[in-house]
Amino acid sequence: MSPHVAAAPASPESVREADERQRLLDGLTQVLAREAKAASELREALIRQRAGVAADSSGAVHASCDDIARVLVALDASRRHRATLLAALVPGPAPTLVALTERLGGTLPPALADAAQALRAAAKSAAQEAGINRTVLQRTVEAGEAFLQALFSGTGDADAFYHAGDRREDGAGFLLDRRA
Repeated sequence: MSPHVAAAPASPESVREADERQRLLDGLTQVLAREAKAASELREALIRQRAGVAADSSGAVHASCDDIARVLVALDASRRHRATLLAALVPGPAPTLVALTERLGGTLPPALADAAQALRAAAKSAAQEAGINRTVLQRTVEAGEAFLQALFSGTGDADAFYHAGDRREDGAGFLLDRRA
C-alpha cells in the first residue's frame, strides 16, 4: 500500500488573502454589472432624446437631457469604483481588466467575464446611439439656424445707400421752411 501524502494545511494568511481576493472579484463583477445597466439606461435615454427631437417636444428633449446627465454621473461613479477594485487586485501603474486577466493566469472567473462582456456590448450600443444623436442634433441646429437666417434676412441684398421714404402725391407731410 502506497503512503498518501496529505496536503499541507493552508496558512490563515493565505486563506484570508484568498477570501479577500474573492470578495474583490465579486465586488468587481457587481460593479461591472451596474455599469452595464447604466450604459443600457444611457442608450435608452439617447433614444428618448431622439424621439423628442423628432416630435419637436422641448419637454421630452429636456427630460432626456436630465436623464442622460444622471446616468453619466452614475457611470462615472461606477468607473471610479471599478478602478479602485482593480487597483486592489492588480498592483501597478495601470490596473485594467487585461492586467487582471494576466494576473489570474489568462482567464477571468465566468461571472466576471460575462459582466465584462455585457459592459462592452452595452457601451458599444450606447456609443452608436450617441453618434446618431450627435448627427441628428447637429442637423437640427443647422436647420434652426437656416430658418432664422431666412426669417430675418431681407428679400434681396441690402442697398449700399439710404433711400428717402415715399412721398405722398397730395403734398401732405411736407415741411416747408417759412419765414415771417
